[in-house]
Amino acid sequence: MKKLIFIIISILIYNSGFSQNLTEDDLIGEWEFIELQDENGDKQTKIPLIRFGRNMGIENVNRDSYIFKEDGTYKSFNPLNVSVGTWYFDKKTKEINLELQIAPDHKFLPSLKKAKLVKKRKDGFYYQKPVICKILMYSDDAMTIADREKYVLIYRRKK
Repeated sequence: MKKLIFIIISILIYNSGFSQNLTEDDLIGEWEFIELQDENGDKQTKIPLIRFGRNMGIENVNRDSYIFKEDGTYKSFNPLNVSVGTWYFDKKTKEINLELQIAPDHKFLPSLKKAKLVKKRKDGFYYQKPVICKILMYSDDAMTIADREKYVLIYRRKK
């Protein structure tokens, strides 16, 4: 399996190299989360859970798959959760910016407003400050996104 991942990453580097001009149109579609890898390219299913510089235990890896739509909305989903929001791509930094939509009656909205983490838009919903996903490698069929310090997320385009 390691050899397969190495081959995929090598092909990605060869095919993309980021000399291409990646655009939002290139990202439209469904992207399935495949796995989280460490700096050695090893698949990780459990990683240390660090919050505010403190070890909080072990995290079972569960990352979102995404559907990026032409109208600037997205859907993210995993076995435990489904979310929606808006997205845009920053061509200069090669980053996907995800703004989670929060319903006006969401139980945590008062706390989010107090912490100034959300803004209300004309559609009546609140949107969280963008979560940034840095694209490290891209091809038409796969992409690698930075996760935390020493981890990357591997995605495959669903057809």
